[in-house]
Amino acid sequence: MKLLIVDDEERTRELLRKYIPWDVLGIDEVQTARNGQVALELASEWGPDIVLCDVRMPKMNGIEFAQRLRETDAACTFIFLSGFSDKEYLKSAIHLKALNYIEKPVNLEEVRSAVQLAVQVKLDERKKQSEDRRLQAGVDRSLPFLRQEMVRKLIANPTSSHVRPALENEATFLLPLKGPYTVVAAPLYWDSVELPEDPTSIQEGILYSLSTHSRIGKHRLISGFDSRNWLVLILPGAYGSTYRQQREIIEELYVDLRKTAGEFIDLRVGVGEPVATLEEIPYSYRTAVNMSIVQYYGDGCKPLFHSEVTVGHSPMETKWEEIRSFRDVLRKGDIEEAKRTIHLLTERARKHCDLDILKLKDNFFQFLLVILEVAVQQGITEQSEDAERKYIWKEVDRNPSLDRLEAYVLSFLQPFSERTHGEEQGSVKIREIVRYIHAHFQDKGFTIQAIANHVNLSETYLCSYFKKQRGETIKEFITLTRTEKAKELLRDRNMKLFEVAVRVGFNDANYFTTFFKRYVGCTPSEYRERMPR
Repeated sequence: MKLLIVDDEERTRELLRKYIPWDVLGIDEVQTARNGQVALELASEWGPDIVLCDVRMPKMNGIEFAQRLRETDAACTFIFLSGFSDKEYLKSAIHLKALNYIEKPVNLEEVRSAVQLAVQVKLDERKKQSEDRRLQAGVDRSLPFLRQEMVRKLIANPTSSHVRPALENEATFLLPLKGPYTVVAAPLYWDSVELPEDPTSIQEGILYSLSTHSRIGKHRLISGFDSRNWLVLILPGAYGSTYRQQREIIEELYVDLRKTAGEFIDLRVGVGEPVATLEEIPYSYRTAVNMSIVQYYGDGCKPLFHSEVTVGHSPMETKWEEIRSFRDVLRKGDIEEAKRTIHLLTERARKHCDLDILKLKDNFFQFLLVILEVAVQQGITEQSEDAERKYIWKEVDRNPSLDRLEAYVLSFLQPFSERTHGEEQGSVKIREIVRYIHAHFQDKGFTIQAIANHVNLSETYLCSYFKKQRGETIKEFITLTRTEKAKELLRDRNMKLFEVAVRVGFNDANYFTTFFKRYVGCTPSEYRERMPR
């Protein structure tokens, strides 16, 4: 804690500075000034916590100095010294909320006691401020989730007896009790290579960012994720597809949402029909969700309003005869015809524009299962387990658009194409996989999914394909690559173990040691010692 002594008498300044055990009182730094003017300059730069100040001084007296300092530092604690029992000075000191007023000549014990009290007061203030900040931080952290619960109630059951009383607290829930309202909805898609697969941390980050975003905050909207993990915003006001209907506000919001989500998250924004009352919010929500689904059939590069959609929607039934024909085409090795079948499936999907997006994805998934079945029959991949099929379904579900879904399914036909073009079975693709592993196994964030993305295969399909072609799993191959490289680097006795660890893709030397011992049978240090010098 810092203490400033201000007095025009040098003897008093030195007496106070030298003969009071400041460190025992909790004072770490002490400085002095000969008048209020000098003290003001020093205090502005140095920032004392406590000021021990004479009242009557030349150039600038203690009261004026305190008034000036209070303008920039309201927290500073003052203890005044004076040789005059002047009522006006006492009144000024009281007005300035001085902690104490000590008469001269100074009594060191009295000063010591006054400063000790001031230190304790400052410590109590700091403790309270810290507690207030902690409590406020807790409130700030909880607000986005309180608002999320309100979003979930409003889109599902706005007539609940808890809704209107809660909305009366406008500071917390922002929305007015009277409409109109507009709902915006958006599914979020991301690659698990770049971001964690579990949506919890991503959702929490987005909600907190939205709640603290200044431009989004001015709209007094509330946000949350619904039961299907879609982002839902409820805005006060009616917004439509024309600029007369404040379209530009939604476009600004869309830009802010994309920035908040970040470069690795794709979101498809649908804007629902405005409604007049709280009770109608579920309808606005349903229309917003439908617009988000329609975005799946396009590029999704801008918000889609209900009034902009003119195409109809019809169920897309699974044509099992078409799937059987596709199986026959694949077995015959007519890969171009197989690709054409997938293209026709995509065109049919676009015409139907089915709002049951799971049914649409299941159509493509059935074709994927046929590809996997024939790939096993023709010795291209290993037999897939139920767990692998579930994982492939998750990958299907991650595709943010129909075009991406089509490309994903077509990627499963690539190994068939290599065979058709007379290449040694799988050699081209396998060489590409092996080259990528050798070039990137030491990279931060290197994963099997990253390899799959590079060679345009699904992770599950890649693992099965690699094992069939090489007779070992891709994980075993990566492990062997790392251990062989580690052995090579360990021959250089000048290279530290941590450097070796980093060079083979480990940021933690201890974890590298555990890994090396598990696969080589000894620690890196033991291996190095066994090598001939």
